[in-house]
Amino acid sequence: MTVRHMVWLKAPEGVSEAEMEDLLCRVRQMQSIPSVLEIVAGKNFKDTDHGYDYGVIMTYADKAGQRRYIEHPDHQRMRDEIKAMGIGIMGLDFEH
Repeated sequence: MTVRHMVWLKAPEGVSEAEMEDLLCRVRQMQSIPSVLEIVAGKNFKDTDHGYDYGVIMTYADKAGQRRYIEHPDHQRMRDEIKAMGIGIMGLDFEH
């Protein structure tokens, strides 16, 4: 079954829109990791966002593909960078 990983990001005070857009660009580039089928990311435009400014949706062929992505060094570096920037994050995974 295909796996979708959805992420909501909340930019903290002091992190600019340009910095967030650069981050999203680099997140999209992680589609080159073999187990990733697709990555889409963008800025939220609705006012029912509960403070989350940006969203990312990643698609994997299955749970094993998602695990390979999670273990990949590029993902681990990105995760650490997001934490270091103080970005709020919420995620949801599902199969379909």
